[in-house]
Amino acid sequence: MHIFGARDCLFVTGGGTAGHIYAGISIADRWRELNPRSEIHFVGARGGMEERLVARTQYPLHLMPMGAWNGMSWLRRIKTAFQIPWSSSLAALWLLRKRPRAVVGVGGYASFPLVLAAAFTGWLWGCRVAILEQNVLPGLTNRVLGRFARRVFAAFPGAESVFGAQKVMVTGNPIRSSMKRLPPASGKPFTIFVFGGSQGAVGINTLVVEALPALKASGLPIRIIHQTGERDHERVSRAYQAHGPVDGSGFEIRVEKFIYEMLEAYGQADVLVCRAGSSTLAEIAAVGRAAILIPLVSRDRHQVYNAEYFARAGAARMLMQGEVTGDGLAKSLIDLAKKPEELRSIEQKVTTFSMPDAVSRIVADLSPAGGQA
Repeated sequence: MHIFGARDCLFVTGGGTAGHIYAGISIADRWRELNPRSEIHFVGARGGMEERLVARTQYPLHLMPMGAWNGMSWLRRIKTAFQIPWSSSLAALWLLRKRPRAVVGVGGYASFPLVLAAAFTGWLWGCRVAILEQNVLPGLTNRVLGRFARRVFAAFPGAESVFGAQKVMVTGNPIRSSMKRLPPASGKPFTIFVFGGSQGAVGINTLVVEALPALKASGLPIRIIHQTGERDHERVSRAYQAHGPVDGSGFEIRVEKFIYEMLEAYGQADVLVCRAGSSTLAEIAAVGRAAILIPLVSRDRHQVYNAEYFARAGAARMLMQGEVTGDGLAKSLIDLAKKPEELRSIEQKVTTFSMPDAVSRIVADLSPAGGQA
């Protein structure tokens, strides 16, 4: 029995990476399709990437002070510890005011206060509390929040061992609705799309720059599309310029800080050089592109486990940062350029990981009446 009635409203919370935010936007879009009159609110951290990406949608965004914990200094951890109670209090006020039917945390430290507040106040009106686990190995925030959430939506099998089989639903990872299966890459010219996630990846950027001499020496007609991230754009642009003019050499370069039209870039690419974040992998599977995965080696090794999962199935190649050199990366790229049959094989195998109904299954489970929000 509930003291108050729930309102026709959804709260989505999380941030830190574009993968988390785009997953949340995908859920919100599907919820809105089912009920155009429903209220949808995003909650994120002040100063986070969610400020920029959610602003491109029609959804209101509420911001709270929120730090980080894993891998941070003790001073930063102490600051975060003091911010959590204040942020959770703000979250509880927003929840009590709106009384949403459902709250879903899509990952990142920014999801912690709202999901926690929903778990402790949502029983008053029957709020459904859920989290999305996007990685093969759950992270610290979700391992804690999973104890309070009613449902854990998992991108990969195996989360049952952490959260319990009754709580977990393996849905795949929700991605932007614009992502769709693409025809096989043309190879004319052989196009390499480099990106390191929404914020760029200095390690990948450096490896690609170091690979340039060998790539140019191969004599193959090559085009590179390179998303560097905001912070590394100037350095990478200078590095490309230092390798001399490319006009007339059969070598084309496009360098961008951030690419919003990712489907267009995927469509031009023969092979991707990228990290192994869960949203990136879900998009690769959806569009059907071969990739050389260079996972971020963090303390929790999320991306390493993600990349190994794909590489074992022959759905991608995997190279380890710190072990591979620029010449080694160039060798792998040139090898793929000369083996179109392997590229086609990888493209076929990676699509077996695509779960296009992920967002529909998530929203149907969050909704109280068989998918009606």
